[in-house]
Amino acid sequence: MIIIGAKSAEDMPRPNAIKTHLPFHLIPWSEQAKYIYIARNPKDCCVSYFHHMTNIPPYGFKGDFDQYFEIFLSGKIDYEDYFDHLIGWYEHRNDPNMLFLTYEEMKENTETSILKMASFIDEEKYAQPLRRDQIKLNNVLKCSSFQCMKEAATKRMEKLISIPGEEILNSNLSQLAKIRLLREREEVGIKKRQGNPELFRNVRKGVIGDWRSYFSDDQNKRMDEKFTERTKGTDIESLWKNYM
Repeated sequence: MIIIGAKSAEDMPRPNAIKTHLPFHLIPWSEQAKYIYIARNPKDCCVSYFHHMTNIPPYGFKGDFDQYFEIFLSGKIDYEDYFDHLIGWYEHRNDPNMLFLTYEEMKENTETSILKMASFIDEEKYAQPLRRDQIKLNNVLKCSSFQCMKEAATKRMEKLISIPGEEILNSNLSQLAKIRLLREREEVGIKKRQGNPELFRNVRKGVIGDWRSYFSDDQNKRMDEKFTERTKGTDIESLWKNYM
């Protein structure tokens, strides 16, 4: 959505899919649309966000993890406070046009998660064909793998740097999207000229529990306290009892 702009989203053919990180209160809600929300435990989310802000232009965060941890815990991050974001969507998890999943269950039970999403979107059109055809299901599983997505992300970046800057400037994209694309194009071009094999590190590890390699004992304690405080009165804590 950030790249293509709102106008492009409005003009795209229906049915279609839009990926966004927006909090619930900023989403145009429609009973005719279906919403899939993917939540990730706050500790791994913090680590992932740190690398996203560090490695992806135009963010270019220059601090270390300890500094970013404080920013994350304060809630002063893109797309608003993590807990506000999570709770805002979680409150609608039982809406008929809403499917709430966790990154952890998708990672550990990928096939089940794929079938769950397919059934939610359209049982007859998507889920049943996958259940009947193991080859087709295996192909979806392959395309959903970490390695496949990492390769796809790299190819997108290689394609990006091949687009002439003038073509981007003359496109129908929003001014913000143009600026972001040009900056990403420049940054990736520099990495390519320097022989950097990691052209685009938005898809990094894709593992569960990477926070253990980053969090100090004090940071772990503070995040636990924040998590307990913010999710009090809900059953959100049960989502990640085995991961935090």
